[in-house]
Amino acid sequence: MVRHLSGTKHTLTETSFIAQASLLAALAVIMHSVEALLPPLIAGVPVKLGLANIFTLLAVMRLGNGYAASIVVVRCLLGTLISGSVSSLPYSLVGALLSLLIMVLLEPVRRLDKLSPIGISTASAFMFNIGQLAVGCIAVGKAMLYYFPLMSLFSIPTGVFTGLIAYYIDKGIKNKNHA
Repeated sequence: MVRHLSGTKHTLTETSFIAQASLLAALAVIMHSVEALLPPLIAGVPVKLGLANIFTLLAVMRLGNGYAASIVVVRCLLGTLISGSVSSLPYSLVGALLSLLIMVLLEPVRRLDKLSPIGISTASAFMFNIGQLAVGCIAVGKAMLYYFPLMSLFSIPTGVFTGLIAYYIDKGIKNKNHA
């Protein structure tokens, strides 16, 4: 099967899509695992950069929703197993799935040039935090809601940061494909 690669004039076989998705999944797992080793951005508040979401966003933009969903599941499962923090799996998975949902919903707007990857990434970071807080409320209690203002606020710079990285990676891929 031959498909058109989003944002380019090139066509790729299904094998090429699988290879690209595998690469993005591997990079997402690596980033997830590395970030698990780092302390939170604010001591005592579960806020991180969300570097693995860069690869989910790239998958949504370039490969489609099915591949992106696969990358999310692989990243969450393998990332938590590698980092040894299996108890964080529900937080990671629910946050990543809500993050993916908003990416998928906003991608058509981006394709119309009405929203950038930075905007999508910022909304995605917010939704990731909502997912984590929801799991936290179920697991720990409503006291987790005290984190909501700080986590929401930090969605902006972290979303902008990861969105910029995704934007420039995507731009670099497009420039390479047009060369």
